Amino acid sequence: MDEVFGKGSVGRVIDEQMEAFTRTRIGERYVWDATGRIDVLNRLTDTDLDRMVTNGLREVALGIESGSDRILAAMDKRIDAEMAERVACGLVALGIGVKGYFILGFPGETQQDLDATVQHIRNLWDVSDRYTGDVRASVFEFRPYPGTPVWQTLIAAGHEADALLAYGDVDLTGDGAHESMRLRDEFNFSVGIQFGDVPLQRIRSTLAVLTREEHERNQGGEEVAA
Repeated sequence: MDEVFGKGSVGRVIDEQMEAFTRTRIGERYVWDATGRIDVLNRLTDTDLDRMVTNGLREVALGIESGSDRILAAMDKRIDAEMAERVACGLVALGIGVKGYFILGFPGETQQDLDATVQHIRNLWDVSDRYTGDVRASVFEFRPYPGTPVWQTLIAAGHEADALLAYGDVDLTGDGAHESMRLRDEFNFSVGIQFGDVPLQRIRSTLAVLTREEHERNQGGEEVAA
């Protein structure tokens, strides 16, 4: 169901798929997850979403990325933090889970931008606590990928391609991440370069705190030993 919300005419695609799901009674037998675009979901109605829930929709993964509108503009996301929160609220209110992806340390990010992202994540957790749908935050340290616009910007700024590809593991448990995070690559590999204004160690300590809080939420709020 990848990018089910983003292919062609959104309304037509959703209608065709939901008609097929209803006809084959998918929702009576299965649950399924999807990835979606926040700007597209922002245009859907509760009726559209209810129909997908009836047909088995369980969770939508969203590239929320940042709580700073300035950084979102730099990423060319074409959304703002308020829109992301509104969309997430609409999903969880209908019992649809949200897996939000976030990036810390994007080029040009300031401490204020970082703080806005941390607050954004906690706002979304607070929203989900009021509804049946859950919000899971998957937080990454920024790393550039060849072929992306930000890669070209970094190369033009004087970064060497080999250095931008020198991925290495980072152990965040010393900063407070739960031991279960140690071997999860999405949380602990890096090229070891500070791209924004925030020191790399502060990025990693913030990442560790957020991943630990997410782990504790997954454990039902129980106390987790370091």
